[in-house]
Amino acid sequence: MSEGKRYYWLKLKDDFFQSKRIKKLRNMAGGDTYTVIYLKMQLLALRTDGVLRWSGLEDNFAQELALDLDEKPEDVEVTLMYLLNVGLAETNDNISFFLPWVLENTGSETAATLRSRDYRARQKMLQCNTDATLMQRTCNTSATQVQHVRDVESEKEIEKEIDIESESDKRPTLQQVKDYASEIGSIVEPERFYNFYAEKGWKTGNEPINDWKAIFRKWSADERPKKMYKVDPPKKIDPDALRKIQEVFGNGE
Repeated sequence: MSEGKRYYWLKLKDDFFQSKRIKKLRNMAGGDTYTVIYLKMQLLALRTDGVLRWSGLEDNFAQELALDLDEKPEDVEVTLMYLLNVGLAETNDNISFFLPWVLENTGSETAATLRSRDYRARQKMLQCNTDATLMQRTCNTSATQVQHVRDVESEKEIEKEIDIESESDKRPTLQQVKDYASEIGSIVEPERFYNFYAEKGWKTGNEPINDWKAIFRKWSADERPKKMYKVDPPKKIDPDALRKIQEVFGNGE
């Protein structure tokens, strides 16, 4: 079994398209294309804790991202400029770009969790039916047959996995944060990280934190010294892209 395998998916809140920032993006000329690009950017950042990085393969980040997304560079450039302007993307070095909504909208589960859900579903099917008159619980024949063919040892293993999965959902202790910082060689002060999220009730926005280790790794990446190589100054924006940007930011909402 691949115990380390994890499945990821993007969760859109029911008011995603009601956000003023998304409405404004869609109302731009070509806005539907830009919205799709933004969603594809979030999907690309699912496994990297919301961070997209420029490797230097192309002349700039927008061109490299366009290659990854199979989109036109000028469309990606306009989308990126808009996201940076309204706070849906962040960068301090034009190398690493952070999409804050990704951490809140990422869903994931391990292979063990998937098996646990299947186990619970089977258990529900095997529950006894209640006799409304005699208040006695009886099991039907097919459920009994399924019960006999179950592998007892396999079910015990799944019960252990359920316990492990439940334990991982709990809020970390300060010692756990210290141990994890030591494990990955992080320079982040564990007390600062722990106190910051303890005061917030271990939430990001209004959503409970599901994977505190992922957020700690993001802190570690931000603390890590920047790579010592020269970044070429950004090239001039394509005239058509510049005109689209001026149309958006030159008018009030």
